[in-house]
Amino acid sequence: MANYKDGVIRDGSSIGSGTALGNLKNGVIRKGGSLPGSGTAVGNVKDGVIRNGSSVGSGTAIGNVKDGIVRNGSSKGSGSTVGKVSDFTIKGIERERDDEIVAVYHFLVKKFL
Repeated sequence: MANYKDGVIRDGSSIGSGTALGNLKNGVIRKGGSLPGSGTAVGNVKDGVIRNGSSVGSGTAIGNVKDGIVRNGSSKGSGSTVGKVSDFTIKGIERERDDEIVAVYHFLVKKFL
């Protein structure tokens, strides 16, 4: 089970424990690094749109989040419904933005978009 603490996503069962899967900093999701901002960038979020680029706003849009609903469209509010943000939440990440929560789950836990 994944968990989140201080920008780092880990695979342990309690918050802050386990091997680092990646991190989240300033809207960019990075794989492998145990310090926020380190590792290989795998995706980003901007204005509710989740992209596979390495910097904020770059790359191909793969999904979006609006009003707690996750969709597979390329602009905010468009596309088919994939689920709710609560379906893709990991322990400890509840206080982050909805689009960041979904992007972290997609890129570091299980790809679904």
